[in-house]
Amino acid sequence: MKKILLASAITVSLFSVSAQAAPINQTLNDRLAFRIGPFFPSIDTKVKVGSQEQDFEDYLDDHATTAAVKGIWRISNHFRLNFGYWAIDRDDSTSLGISVPIGPITVPATATITASFDSSLASAALGWSFVRTDTTEFGVDLGLSALSLKSALDASVAGIKIASFTALDETYPLPTVGVYLTQALSPKWSFEARFSGIGLSIGEDFKGTVIDAMGAVEFRPWQNVGFGLAYVYNEADAELKDVGDGLDIKWEYQGPFAYLTFGFGEVN
Repeated sequence: MKKILLASAITVSLFSVSAQAAPINQTLNDRLAFRIGPFFPSIDTKVKVGSQEQDFEDYLDDHATTAAVKGIWRISNHFRLNFGYWAIDRDDSTSLGISVPIGPITVPATATITASFDSSLASAALGWSFVRTDTTEFGVDLGLSALSLKSALDASVAGIKIASFTALDETYPLPTVGVYLTQALSPKWSFEARFSGIGLSIGEDFKGTVIDAMGAVEFRPWQNVGFGLAYVYNEADAELKDVGDGLDIKWEYQGPFAYLTFGFGEVN
């Protein structure tokens, strides 16, 4: 009789433990979360005006360090807002060894070229999570990415500016379609991936494409604070035929993004 009672007690105890819910990974349960940290992209940018093409990495460093922020606002159990922003401003000067055309002027080999390229990407997208559990979130989103691009080349001889050419100073709003996945690997570790992009033509005057992707691994030792390491890839191409002889700007930014997570509130 004692053996039967002991076995029954052990069985009830094991069932009680197994019936308890596993700890929820807080990364999948934040109402509002910000991921903030340094972004270290390698850069490739080209501007073509008419038949003249300038590769800005001939004058500018092809690597940079900037700050980036990416965030999530879970409006409800299935609706969420994905958003992000980063900006990179670069400028540098170099002495020419050969003659170079800048706009309508051919700059002599003795000149000093100052190049600048300022760029930023702001994005926001409303998502719907088809799958939403304690361990997995998967969905699609529709949003808008604003590409802000400003580039210029100046030439000077003995400190006197002899030529100045602003290739572009524009902001291009482009709609995007994306997919996202967040998967808990354990109560403290998770993996996240997101991919969005679009190709858009407006009549014969504008054609643009943008691709924005990120994969990340995050460690969440505390409820409101965590750490993550991501790889970010961004590519864009905007062509405007109604600007002068036609303007085509292409860029590619990609590199690691190390961040701190600050989470607030809970969905469940």
